[in-house]
Amino acid sequence: MSYIPPHKRDLKDPIRPSPFPDSLATKFKKNIDFKCSSAKSKVIKYSRDVISKWFLVTSNGIEDGVPPSTKLVSVSSDSSECSRYGETSLVLKKSNVKKVLICLYMIAEESEEEGRTRWMLLAEKVEKDLVLAYEQARKGMEDHHLLDNAKLRLVARFGKVVFCRRQAGHATEYSQENMNLIFSTDVPTSFIQDIKSKAISDHEFCLDLEKEVYVVQISHYTRPYSTIRCKCTVKEDGSLSMYKAELNPLRHLVIDVSCIDKNLDMRLMLAGKRKAMTLTEKEKNNIQGLLDSATVDSNVIGGLRWPLGKPSSVNGYTIFEVCHVRATTYKNRTLRLRVREADRFNQRFGTREVERGVTLVLQDINTKLQEKNIERGCVLGMLRDALGTIWDFLHCDHNVSEMFYGAVKD
Repeated sequence: MSYIPPHKRDLKDPIRPSPFPDSLATKFKKNIDFKCSSAKSKVIKYSRDVISKWFLVTSNGIEDGVPPSTKLVSVSSDSSECSRYGETSLVLKKSNVKKVLICLYMIAEESEEEGRTRWMLLAEKVEKDLVLAYEQARKGMEDHHLLDNAKLRLVARFGKVVFCRRQAGHATEYSQENMNLIFSTDVPTSFIQDIKSKAISDHEFCLDLEKEVYVVQISHYTRPYSTIRCKCTVKEDGSLSMYKAELNPLRHLVIDVSCIDKNLDMRLMLAGKRKAMTLTEKEKNNIQGLLDSATVDSNVIGGLRWPLGKPSSVNGYTIFEVCHVRATTYKNRTLRLRVREADRFNQRFGTREVERGVTLVLQDINTKLQEKNIERGCVLGMLRDALGTIWDFLHCDHNVSEMFYGAVKD
């Protein structure tokens, strides 16, 4: 079955209204200056010393350049960030994909261990950057007295590296200096099913937690580059109960890996989750006022509805995005695996996104990196083990042989 882009998946569902009345949404949009850079992208925060790199991995190992047999093809998805701003969305693809896939299947058994070994060489490429990024992040937290209010987390995410540019071109035109890319964390249902049926048992994961939450992102006009993520559960009377308030995660390391012989790519990311500890009682009351007026409604996008006549903005605080999340967490001795489905409505753009995501939290390495005198060799070994698990997860995409290519056009 061909890959179905997120914006097309919900076409089979009944048309679901916006959580905000049309009159309020229209009024809100008229008051926004869409020329503002903060209105043109998701609110993502990067540290001043962020380390960002991109690698291309083929059956030959880590490539220094883009092979001539690789080309960039357009993604037929109107929901991508690139297309939204007048750019073309592109993904890397091998020429004669069907022939390549047949050859890969024929040699899969005899080359799997060799391919896994070459993949784990990536650990040597990123280990130094990982330790440096963690040291810089810790120092920054110490300098700003944030050690008690922030938590560093190293994760691996699965998805697809999407390149952005005004016009399509040959893949060899891209370089570390001139490329612009985003990482789509949406994966097909078949990939999740394969992970649940095989990878979880192979790596001795056990069920840890199942939860259903609503995430409401709120922004303030005085801080256009920051949002507060209010994580809420539903009380017996149907109202929201906020159990956690966080600021935008601060990214310190982003390593994107295009896996040309796989149907999915990987992102390795170190980010700091920051608690919203500086809110005054007045600010908390304003935010709670917005949450109290919400009603859980499965018939609207994002799962929350605000009644007509109730403002979606109070004293400068405005609802930026609402998201209904169903997540299942598994764990083993060194890792946590999170599988989630999110139904998201972005109030600023009036767009909906349904996303299925898979995230590995590398807990063992996180713990090791907190030590003051880190043994580099130990980190390298742990990173190799983690990449071995990630390889096995990437190998679960056999049942979706043309998962993403069904959404591209030459």
